[in-house]
Amino acid sequence: MQRSALALALLCAALLTGCATLTQPWKAPEVSLTGLRLKELTLARQVFVATLAVHNPNDRTLPIKAMTYKLKLEGQELAQGASALDRQIPALGDASVDVEVIGSLLGVTQMLPALATKQTPLDWTLTGTATIADGLLTLPYRYSGQVDPQEVLSRAGALTTPTTRQAAPRR
Repeated sequence: MQRSALALALLCAALLTGCATLTQPWKAPEVSLTGLRLKELTLARQVFVATLAVHNPNDRTLPIKAMTYKLKLEGQELAQGASALDRQIPALGDASVDVEVIGSLLGVTQMLPALATKQTPLDWTLTGTATIADGLLTLPYRYSGQVDPQEVLSRAGALTTPTTRQAAPRR
């Protein structure tokens, strides 16, 4: 009888420990801009393809079902978008994700003079959310970095790997 009680107590302790690891809060993915290329540019529509590097800081697979994103250059909103995804980012791993972002004509036209005249790196900020757990949980993210404006122009509208990547404080 004592052995049964001890075995039952150990089983309960193991189950509680297992459940505790399931309830550990998720950490938001670290998302950075690694590329941006122009897909379509008309008066009615400005579409870019943004390449995002997504790092999973969790010790378990991050099942991303959808993402939203807003891209700012020099504090001006350049583009935004949302995508349904079905990506499994491995524990402590990385993945590259290409997403379409829709630009604002005002934002694009305001950025052209800065790209043509600025000699110092441009600041970029990427904010948004990653939806996980079959849409039951949304994790916000916000990261910033810099890109050389001459690289943008020399590649005919393609941003390349940022010169720095740093986490920005969440708001």
